[in-house]
Amino acid sequence: MPDLDTLLEDLVRAHGVPGATLAVWTGGSLRETAAGVVNLETQVPATAEALFQIGSITKLYTAALCLQLVEEGKLSLDEPVRKWLPDFRLADESVAARLTLRHLLSHRSGIEGDFWREAGRGEDRIARFVSMLGELGQVHPIDAMFSYCNTGFVIAGRLIEVAGGMPWDKAMRSRIAKPIGTPAFSTLPEQAMRYLTAIGHLGAPGSLAVTPIAYLAQSNAPAGSTPMARARDVVTFARMLMAGGVAPNGTRILSEASVKAMHEMNTVCPARMNIDAIGLATFMWDWDGDGVYDTFGHDGSTIGQAAWLRYHPASGTAAALLTNGGNGKGMAQELMSEIFGAAAGATPPPPPVATPGFKFDAHAYEGRYANSMETIEVSAEDGKLIATITPSASASVISGVKRVAIEPVNAELFVGVAPGYTENATYHFLTHEGRRYLHSGVRAHGRVDA
Repeated sequence: MPDLDTLLEDLVRAHGVPGATLAVWTGGSLRETAAGVVNLETQVPATAEALFQIGSITKLYTAALCLQLVEEGKLSLDEPVRKWLPDFRLADESVAARLTLRHLLSHRSGIEGDFWREAGRGEDRIARFVSMLGELGQVHPIDAMFSYCNTGFVIAGRLIEVAGGMPWDKAMRSRIAKPIGTPAFSTLPEQAMRYLTAIGHLGAPGSLAVTPIAYLAQSNAPAGSTPMARARDVVTFARMLMAGGVAPNGTRILSEASVKAMHEMNTVCPARMNIDAIGLATFMWDWDGDGVYDTFGHDGSTIGQAAWLRYHPASGTAAALLTNGGNGKGMAQELMSEIFGAAAGATPPPPPVATPGFKFDAHAYEGRYANSMETIEVSAEDGKLIATITPSASASVISGVKRVAIEPVNAELFVGVAPGYTENATYHFLTHEGRRYLHSGVRAHGRVDA
């Protein structure tokens, strides 16, 4: 293993990250380190005890809660959600009637995934949020493809409340956070205040500033808007999954069958995307190209904070990186390559690069593609493609307008480096039943100008 202290310090500086914590379980022992600060204004140092927002890594926890209730016979993966939510409504009645928990956990519902409508606070906030979905449309037909869906996991959170008989926050603490031995795991700001906490930072490396808004909408907590944890807390959860559902302290959290279900492929992602496949919430990778998905995890992103979890059961290795701004994505790529290359003999492949001399008709890709999170205007300029990404009003706090030059890898896949980052993001141009889609940022964007 590399010297993690030195490696993290070097990468924090190189990628303009204010602060980070890292926990690695390998060879039967835990190693922790931290670098930088939790807040550029206060200059309080980051330590292994600091809580960072884990964002959508929370989805793995929400899926685990659902599967506990499936084991108890209180939920089902494949029955309509209306069995538990009889008043559930969407703009498309046929989708609302067919929708299952499996659709929600595997991102195949097609529901507009980034509905950040504020539903207030309190124990009924998730119920209020779900009651507001009656006019929410589809970004693609149900089961047609996948598009990352935060909304779906809030609906799953409401199913947990109805079937389990307690608010999502209490279910998370009583069923997972405390039993596995991670009492610092917090789903509400008032819980996190008991600990050293990190704040997010917005802007490009070198010009970062503390975000004026600490959290996304509390009603979206089951999707990852509010939970905070230490890096080792996240690794403890991964160790539970690697041990067939038994936590390090000996408490059984999930059955082996439920863990297997989380790791079985439900969705194959577009080729050479940054995720190979999706199970039940779980991101899956085949890093060595042998056709077997053997590395798992999830990413998380909130307002100025980002997190990464990877675990490789065959080698017994798990790593969690939590950051609070800057180019965390580039940092995570380097860090996971170092850790898993040494511990597991497998490394994440580098992002795809453009194919020199590839001939394409730039005008054939032009158009406006949109979902509830953003609009991507693709235009041809001097024979090249420019993607202008404009966030919706509700997402503007996370990101501003970006212009990205994208270049072809092949006729379907283009790549480009967004401002503030160092590695290529992917842009897949797909077609389903005659409609054109642009799949980027793990989300489908339907063409809206033709």
